[in-house]
Amino acid sequence: MTATSADVKGNNYLKLETTHDLLENCLNQPMGQLKDEYKIIFVQSGKLPITVGERRYKATSKTLLFISPEQSMTIHDYSDDLEVETLLFDTDYFLLYLKNQVKLCFYPFFQFNSHPVLKLSSVEWKSLMAVKSKIEFEIHNRASLNDDLCCRLYLNILLIEIEQIYVLNKEKSHANTSRKHLITARFKKLVDKNFLTLRKVSDYAEKLYISSTYLNDTVKSSTGQSASEMIYDRLIQEIKGELIQTEDTINEIAYRLDFSDVSYFCRFFKKQTGMSPQVFRESKHY
Repeated sequence: MTATSADVKGNNYLKLETTHDLLENCLNQPMGQLKDEYKIIFVQSGKLPITVGERRYKATSKTLLFISPEQSMTIHDYSDDLEVETLLFDTDYFLLYLKNQVKLCFYPFFQFNSHPVLKLSSVEWKSLMAVKSKIEFEIHNRASLNDDLCCRLYLNILLIEIEQIYVLNKEKSHANTSRKHLITARFKKLVDKNFLTLRKVSDYAEKLYISSTYLNDTVKSSTGQSASEMIYDRLIQEIKGELIQTEDTINEIAYRLDFSDVSYFCRFFKKQTGMSPQVFRESKHY
């Protein structure tokens, strides 16, 4: 006799659920996890906005979602092409028969406040789906609830492989974030030192040994401003200081700040501030 998902109830269970099962249980209503139940949701295709705990996420194709015990989850909407499978298991099932295992709560993706979404590459997805397929095969072909040692072994392999990918992605994310902040900090320092003579993004990109496009993208992602906007902002700050703090003429300020054309200086300032240098100066003098 072959065991079905309906046979797997109570403690010591491992089962797979379909897209229909997930939507029926969680669509527009919070579903609390059982005390010892873990879920891994394989989003094969489509879009799935979901709230886990108090945070909202959006999963897309080739993405894993991790739901730990006693976490609530709510699905808000989904695309018509949504296709998911959910792997459910409890602590007892995981620990049965296999000694000296890493406790489930020690896996980084099941820890409290961990990021529960893991976007996979095509190669990573294919590798994990191969292991999941073996679990699915063993689930549907086991003769009894005790005849599933292969299921437990494949489950361990799946979790170990996910951990390797999860940790690697986290390290890459931190490295990218650190690199972006480092480049942005160096760029700001260069701008403060050279804004009077260097006003092109390419000038700074050359000094940082990176492309202008990469510098722009990096600064934009870190600050919300493009590299050129930051250069112009620093220059405008200097011009405003000169207009407010000195009695020098507009011409004198323009030339001192390395503008060879006074009319261009006035157009540049008006474009950035919405008013001419003279109007700005008069608005600040009481």
